[in-house]
Formats: sequence, C-alpha cells, structure tokens
Amino acid sequence: MHKIIKKAALLLTALTYVFWFSAPVAFAQQNSTSKNGQALEIAPPVLYLTADPGQQVKAQILIRDISSGNLIVKGTVNDFVAGGVDGTPKILLEKSETTTAYSIVDWVAPLPSLLLIPKEIKAMTATINVPKDASPGGHYGVIRFTSTPPTPDGSGVSLAASIGVLVLLTVNGEIKQGLTVDKFTVGKGDKTGSIFESAPIVFTQKFKNTGNVHVQPTGQVIISDMFGKKFAAVNVNVPPGNVLPDSTRQFKQNLDKSVIGGKRMFGKYSAKLSMTYGDKKKVEQTISFWVIPFKLVLTVILVLVGLFFLLRFLIKRYNRRILNQGQKNRRP
Repeated sequence: MHKIIKKAALLLTALTYVFWFSAPVAFAQQNSTSKNGQALEIAPPVLYLTADPGQQVKAQILIRDISSGNLIVKGTVNDFVAGGVDGTPKILLEKSETTTAYSIVDWVAPLPSLLLIPKEIKAMTATINVPKDASPGGHYGVIRFTSTPPTPDGSGVSLAASIGVLVLLTVNGEIKQGLTVDKFTVGKGDKTGSIFESAPIVFTQKFKNTGNVHVQPTGQVIISDMFGKKFAAVNVNVPPGNVLPDSTRQFKQNLDKSVIGGKRMFGKYSAKLSMTYGDKKKVEQTISFWVIPFKLVLTVILVLVGLFFLLRFLIKRYNRRILNQGQKNRRP
C-alpha cells in the first residue's frame, strides 16, 4: 500500500511539474557622533595581527576629527565577546567581566592622548607586548577612543563621542582550527519547515568554533532540483565575518527573485552547504525540502478528475451509440 501511495505521489508530482513549467571607501573607517556634535572617524575598523610569544607588536591607527571644534582623544582597552549569534561585538566595560583566556587588555601599553583640530588626521600607535607564556591561538580586545572638547560647553557638561577598533591577534604556536555546523535549516519567515508553497525561502546556518582561533568560513549553499540539476546558489558569510573561539554565529541567505529571477520552483530540492575555513578545511551538510504550489496541484487534480469523468461520459455515449446502431441494423 505504501509503495502504491509513493508511486501515485511521484506521478502527481511529475504531472504537475509538466503543467507548471509549460505555463508561461578609500579611507576605511568607522565613525561616531555624540549628541553635542562631536564626531570621530578611525581606520582601520579591525586590526588583524600575528605575533610570537614574547614579541612586541606595534599597530598604527588613524583618527580624524570630523566635528567643528577641537577634540581631546583618549584611548582605553577593553575586552569584547560575541554579543549574540549575529556576531555583534559586546564590549565588556567592567574588569570583572573580562574573559581572561583570550584577553589582551593587560598586553596593550598605555595609550597617549591626542589633540585634534577639525578635519585633522593623526596616527596613534598601539603597542602590544605579548607575554612569553602566551597561549597559542586567538586573543582579542577593543581599543576605544573617547573625545571631549578642551573646555566644557556653557552648561558645564561635556558629552563624549566614543568609537573602537577591534583587535584580533593570533599568537603563533599550536593553532587548533575547528568548526562544526550546529544548525542548517530552511524556512519561510521565522518558521522552519520542509514543505513550502513558493519562494522566497530562507536558509539558516549556525556555526560553532571548536578551535582556539577565530575563523572566517566562506562558501555557498547549492540548490539542486529533483533531477539533480543545479537550480541556484547563494553565498554564505558575505562580506566575511569572524566566528570567535567558544562561540556560535548564525548566517542567513534569501532564495528569492534576486537569485532565481523568473524561475519557478516545484518538486523536491536538495540544498548542499559547502564551506571552507582556516587552512583550506572544509565542512559540508545537505538538507532537502519540497516546494509544492498547492493551488496549482489542486487545479491539476480537478482538471484530471474532470477529464476522467468527461472521458467516461464520452465512452458511455459512444457505447450507447454503437448499441443503438446495432439494434437498428438487426431490425427486418
């Protein structure tokens, strides 16, 4: 019985498939503005550094005053962690929150203060002293810059603009790169599923970093139709974002008209996630889903049922006509 139902479903899918498809910046920067018009720009927004244990590393950061008055800029160092699965950094302002395993807060030398005039760009050098016993792998921090005018405004209150540079430092040694797929689903809106009536649909992945250094997974979700033919592909993690050690990051991609154009979807599809990270390491996973336009399927069923009864009626009428003609021929 199960085999008969399966064959019937496949036959209906094939019929509907035929029915369906036969129808017709030069200064890479971040900026911050306070409520009283103070504003800063910095470049680069992220520092990727590599060092050996016991080495001193210097990095140059460009700061520009884009407000209308002079500013005094001071630098401080804080830890940061992944604030959620979307990868937004969460700055840990309190020392008690420090994640000591990956922290560089105590490695950065005190930062000098700078006096900036409007539109002026100055360079500040951050010096990082890597301890000799530093553990191999990733170490992280954010160098924050706050600005205040040389003198408070008439209210006696001075509001500060604040902006930060993320520092991702890799200490050489026994580096462990590891990434697993915690989740790979397809859905519509906020709901996951395996059967959909039409596009657009959304692919979602969650990657967990099981290593001791940040990684940038890049790759694609390749969608194939029921015949194994490539139907479409969507890029994952564009522009590239990092997955920090001991954290999980989520990525989403839309399969919509911007990807498939005017193509129509029907039947069973497979979606293969193929990602590369680190030293050409790979991680893959495949899921399947159906796109069945139920209104079209219902229309096909009604048409088939109508054709069946019409054919049955025509056969009966033909048979009656043959019988009547035969009876007339037998009469003397």
